[in-house]
Amino acid sequence: MRKPMRTFDYFQLGLALFGLTIFLCLMLGVLYDLPYLHWIDQLGLHQIREPLTAERSWFFRNVTRAGNTRWTAVVMAATIAVSLIVKKYDIAVFMFVNVAIFALGGMVVLKHTFNRPRPDILHLVSASGTSFPSGHALNSILLYGSLIVLTHYYVHNIYLRYAFTTLLTTLIIAIPMSRVYLGVHYLSDVLAGMSLGTFFLIMSKEFIFKYRTREFFENEENT
Repeated sequence: MRKPMRTFDYFQLGLALFGLTIFLCLMLGVLYDLPYLHWIDQLGLHQIREPLTAERSWFFRNVTRAGNTRWTAVVMAATIAVSLIVKKYDIAVFMFVNVAIFALGGMVVLKHTFNRPRPDILHLVSASGTSFPSGHALNSILLYGSLIVLTHYYVHNIYLRYAFTTLLTTLIIAIPMSRVYLGVHYLSDVLAGMSLGTFFLIMSKEFIFKYRTREFFENEENT
């Protein structure tokens, strides 16, 4: 049976371009030290970092580990290994492109390019390197967002799909917040990582899975 090629999802394409626009605005703010960047960063400090409590610190210290480079690489490698075993090669390509190239590789290039110092406040965890964009935010969108896409395509049980999507979405939100709370990133850093990650995620999904829809999988199983 010939695989039907679907057209671009123009709503998602618009969302991708919106994400890219947000990233470019934040990038210009960093390059030219524009006033709106300081307003965003102060908003993050007041709304996310305060108040500092033992309970919140414990929570965010643990949450932030789910976005570090080592854990991201481990989850990517495990997903790719399983996909190769079951001969789902598009999954392997999807994960490698998003996580290895866009997230981990892109983080190194972008941080070196912009070289923004980290916030000059108390850091509740150790963090080396520069600040813009947040690697944890970029990782969380591209790793857990990719898993949400795969859940949408491959998990047919609606309750399991909802449970996995809820868990992964919670991580996507909580990990970037943890970086602001812990004092190692500005809010503009994490917004930049999330917006750029959204652009990469949607574009890679639209190209790599251009033949794939959940409806096609279901029809394929019934033939």
